[in-house]
Amino acid sequence: MSKFLEIPGFVRSRMCLREETLHYILEEFYSYVDSFVNPQDAFEGNEKDLIQLFIDKSHGILRMYGSAEELLENVNIYKDFPGNHKFFEINRPYQMRPRIFTNFKNEKYIAKSDVFVILQNMMLNFREVCPKQTHTMIALYLEMRQDNIGMCTEFVKFDEKRFEEMQKKMKEEIKKRQLSKIFIEVFGENIHSSQSRAKTEGVASFYLACSLPVKVLGTIIDENLEMFSPRHKNSNEPITLRVFEDGDQQFLMRSEVSNALIASSTLNKRLDSEDDKYEFHTISLEEIQKNFDTKNIEFIHYPILRAKHRANPISIPIPGKSDEFCILAIDTFFQYFKELILGVQYYQKVDGDNINAIFPALKTIFKSDCTTPYFLFIGDRGAVRRVVISFFENFGGASAKELRKVETDGFTVPFLKNELAYLGLTTTFPEILDYAEVVYAEVDKHKKESVLRTCDLFDAVEHCQLNCVLERLPELKKFVHSQKGCHRVYGFKCEDCNSENPENQEDQKLSILEKEIADLKMSYQKVLEENQQKTLENQELQQKNLRLSVKNESNEVQIKQLTEKLTHSKLAIDDGNYSIPCTSQLKIQCLICEKPIPPGHDQIIKCPMCKRRFHSKCAINWLKEHQQCPACNGELPKF
Repeated sequence: MSKFLEIPGFVRSRMCLREETLHYILEEFYSYVDSFVNPQDAFEGNEKDLIQLFIDKSHGILRMYGSAEELLENVNIYKDFPGNHKFFEINRPYQMRPRIFTNFKNEKYIAKSDVFVILQNMMLNFREVCPKQTHTMIALYLEMRQDNIGMCTEFVKFDEKRFEEMQKKMKEEIKKRQLSKIFIEVFGENIHSSQSRAKTEGVASFYLACSLPVKVLGTIIDENLEMFSPRHKNSNEPITLRVFEDGDQQFLMRSEVSNALIASSTLNKRLDSEDDKYEFHTISLEEIQKNFDTKNIEFIHYPILRAKHRANPISIPIPGKSDEFCILAIDTFFQYFKELILGVQYYQKVDGDNINAIFPALKTIFKSDCTTPYFLFIGDRGAVRRVVISFFENFGGASAKELRKVETDGFTVPFLKNELAYLGLTTTFPEILDYAEVVYAEVDKHKKESVLRTCDLFDAVEHCQLNCVLERLPELKKFVHSQKGCHRVYGFKCEDCNSENPENQEDQKLSILEKEIADLKMSYQKVLEENQQKTLENQELQQKNLRLSVKNESNEVQIKQLTEKLTHSKLAIDDGNYSIPCTSQLKIQCLICEKPIPPGHDQIIKCPMCKRRFHSKCAINWLKEHQQCPACNGELPKF
């Protein structure tokens, strides 16, 4: 059954990935991706190449997202939520793999909106009756049927056996309505024709080709209507409610709870009176279970998912609307300040007198007195963007220095401090350098590769500024604490968190010390390895010197021997006789017996090579065991 959860590769389009990437990156960076012409072709397995193309063409702007692989991974996390085709406004086949959820009994459930995705995947796998030209029409039909139920946030059991029966029924319906192969061929030929008659035939062929899968899908939906429509009042199916989970928090939307309890006739007055079109408040699971009858309610685990730079949008159950989404207020806060700090570069452009001018506009959105999680609507530009739009416009044209590229060996705390000064942030926040070390330690802890890169420098610069902003604006600091977001600001010291858990502060100090010790160990290990290498090199040199010394001594002995021989035997090579100077009384010596050869002695043998002479008797005995001259190793004549 899992094969129907996967979107067929032949319907994944570059245009869809482009739209998903556009929604993920900062709004200030849109132009670097939006400038690409919408590529219409499908692709299988080369998503990374398209992301790399975006990065290459961005003139370094998209460096903050890391490698193409990292950006693609985060985009894939971000786009994974029910109803995403509505959020991304993609008029193409569904692009998202449906998520499987569980209830408190660990039974599998799936969002009703995602059942349409499974239905699409089933149909498109019958490729002989669903040529490529019909895919868009199939998608439009399914989206139309889904629009009829609005933004339904209900769930249905993920019953694999039932889905297999639906697939079997689909196959039977296709067989009953099967078009001939000849018709399919004609359709494929005529759909691209430009002639008038061929156009008419092409349109007719297109209509007939689309009618088959559309009618089959309509039959499947109508026969399983409870899976593809909101729960009706008299249904025997349990009411399903999303229980949002963020860390140790479990909470529900008050509006959803109100709808569910009214449907089960256990509530007279709604619980969402504080909601408006931009804010959606929550109630804890504990309070619901304590104060209300929930025996006919299935609670569905719904973890809050986040990519590195954005939180996944969550559909809002607004009657009559099918394209409304929200995220937690704390996620809105971090996304907004990321846009403000790295996109608009507000604190690099604003002067000291106006640094907090934007805060009054933010107070109405980020409420410090709200102690429970709440959601904020995200529309065209989001609730926050609408409130502070004038500030973005005022500073959009001002200039600011860009972060410099980090070299391949990473960066250090002094480098970070230097970069903060280079960007002009030490003028805006004179205290910002005080946060550099602790922020650096956290960034280093969260890095994805062995060394810190340019994307990590973006994180460090962002969090240094966040620390300064929160320390200067106590109400924002209180908001972040009440919404349990303190741990998401690198190096942030929250007195309220420390008072609730005194160990936090000690843990932070311990973490910094551990990091420093680890760095010292690495430095020591590096020095140790260098010393060991030098020791090995010295040992090799010593051995080489020893070998040379031995060789030199051997050469010296040979030279000495030769010198002594030459000193005792001065040879004259004129007529073959030894010529002894008149001033010398030296006698010629036989090298074999080492006895002198008297002058005029005729019983001698002379070596034809070196002209040395030997007693004939000595030479004869010598040749019994040797063939070479004892002086020059030349061949001696046989006697």
